[in-house]
Amino acid sequence: SEAVIPLSISSGNVDVDLSKAQTFTLTVSAAVSQFTLLNIPSESTAFSILITQNAVGYSVGIDTFKTSATATIPVYWPGGGVVPIVTTTALKTDMYSFKTFDGGASLYGVVGGQNFG
Repeated sequence: SEAVIPLSISSGNVDVDLSKAQTFTLTVSAAVSQFTLLNIPSESTAFSILITQNAVGYSVGIDTFKTSATATIPVYWPGGGVVPIVTTTALKTDMYSFKTFDGGASLYGVVGGQNFG
C-alpha cells in the first residue's frame, strides 16, 4: 500500500510533492494552469493523479508541468503526442499517470481513464 495525498489549487497552480507520495487526488474547484513538481528523485519515478471535478467543472492543463525553478517539463503522450483534454463535466473523474526516467527533465503521460462517475 502507499499514501494517497490530496492536492490543492492555489492561484491556478497545483504543487505535487513527490517526497510525500506517488498517488494523489485533486478535487478541481478552480481552473488549473500549472502543476509544479517538487522533490523530484534524481533518477526515475512514477506518479498518478486522480482528478475529480466539483459541481461546476473547470479546465485543467494536464500538460503544464514545471519544476520548482519554473523550468517547463515536456510531457510526451502516446498516439502521436495528442494532449488529452481533462473532463470538465461536473462530478466526473479522470485518472492520469506519469513516468520520468531522467530526474524530471521530461515526463511520459498515460491516460488511465476519463469520465468516470
